[in-house]
Amino acid sequence: MKKTGLVIIDMQNGFINAYTMHLPEQIKKFIMTHDFDSIIATRYCNTPETPCYQDGWTECMNGTPAAELVPELSGLTTAIFEKHIYSAFTPEFSDFILHKQLEKLYFCGVNTDCCVLASVFSCYDKNQDCTVIADLCASTLGTRIHENALEILRGNITREKVILSGTI
Repeated sequence: MKKTGLVIIDMQNGFINAYTMHLPEQIKKFIMTHDFDSIIATRYCNTPETPCYQDGWTECMNGTPAAELVPELSGLTTAIFEKHIYSAFTPEFSDFILHKQLEKLYFCGVNTDCCVLASVFSCYDKNQDCTVIADLCASTLGTRIHENALEILRGNITREKVILSGTI
């Protein structure tokens, strides 16, 4: 049986709004009813050196409450990786996946149109087996943006790799 990892992208206080507020509790319930070899969370930490900051976005600054994981995930993760880029695939994250010998990664979190998309494309480019759990993802920019990102994923990594949580 393949070793699996659940990758929770950027479920941080600063990314919770009307479009994403359902996710923390849904992801927590999902974790409690499924068995993964590793549960990995990422945090996007904005700094003056990041492209986002340099383009004028000053939210989720490193060290602020907005950059912290939502309380619902407290104690549920195997590892937490800080990142300053959209993709989860930092050297530290990649080393962890290799060290834990994770063969299949499931992705959920925010933002479907940004960090989830970039992380899944990086995973796919590495020829790593990956799946997106569509109903455990959302975008702070709204449902239409989220659905558009899912269509992009379906068209690029195949429809079979964009699933609903009830099918796992």
